[in-house]
Amino acid sequence: MKSLLTLLLVLCTACPEDLNAEHLKPGTNRVKLVHGEQRDMLIRLPTDYDPEKQYPVVFGFHGAGGPMEGYHRQLEPLVREHGYISVSPQGLSNGPRNRRGATAWNGFENHRLSQADDIGFVRKVIDYLGQHASIDRRRLFATGGSSGAIFCFRLAMETDLFAAIAPMRGAMIKRPPIPSKRPRISILMVCGTKDGLFSGESKVPGEVFYPAHETMSLWSENHGSKAKPVVIKQTEKITLTRFSPEKSGYKLLLYGVRGGGHGLGRESMTQAIDYMARFFSKCTRPPSPPQ
Repeated sequence: MKSLLTLLLVLCTACPEDLNAEHLKPGTNRVKLVHGEQRDMLIRLPTDYDPEKQYPVVFGFHGAGGPMEGYHRQLEPLVREHGYISVSPQGLSNGPRNRRGATAWNGFENHRLSQADDIGFVRKVIDYLGQHASIDRRRLFATGGSSGAIFCFRLAMETDLFAAIAPMRGAMIKRPPIPSKRPRISILMVCGTKDGLFSGESKVPGEVFYPAHETMSLWSENHGSKAKPVVIKQTEKITLTRFSPEKSGYKLLLYGVRGGGHGLGRESMTQAIDYMARFFSKCTRPPSPPQ
């Protein structure tokens, strides 16, 4: 009897997280994590989720003022049709000049709307997913609109977590540093050609952005590419320009919605999300070099 009690004590001591962890369930899960303060998010698993498989993960970061439910709906096709796990977190509104209380993402230093440690929060969410679901850490992806798009670029600049990002209706803030010695992440930048951000303009005082073409050229230089931009597809609705070599281990694409403004409309967004799903499916983060 004494030996049996000893064995049980050893087992409980060795793996407390495994015994107490509650795994995420197929469908929508509403999750709360504490990182500085309580953070909310919606996590959707495929209805045929199999814990024996590893799943790609896509984060969707809403625009300023937008609730997490918006991107939760937009990412549903990736879960339903392509087998992703989607994560739609809620941004915060703790910036010193945020008089309207608009929720947003801390996309750059001294952000007026949010000064949350959003990068640390994303790292914590990924660790949470690793404990509560079966994920493929080499196939983590991020997308977002407006404020969420700006934050995607910050994630690419400051972390090596993601295989690819797809910022939509947003741009890269024009502040040092520029991309330098960053991993060869794949980028699909989606922006309306009539959006001021496409040409680097902003209506917000103190916020200056790189024009879309310059943004992609900076990432091309970071990746060591000498390829010139090439238009690979042009229709009445979009112009798709490649900034990476035709055959390479990464892709740098600018998806310009012709005549589109900052609000792209449901049809254009649906088409962009569909293209993004196929873009992500071809991207995998290279293995980390040995220490």
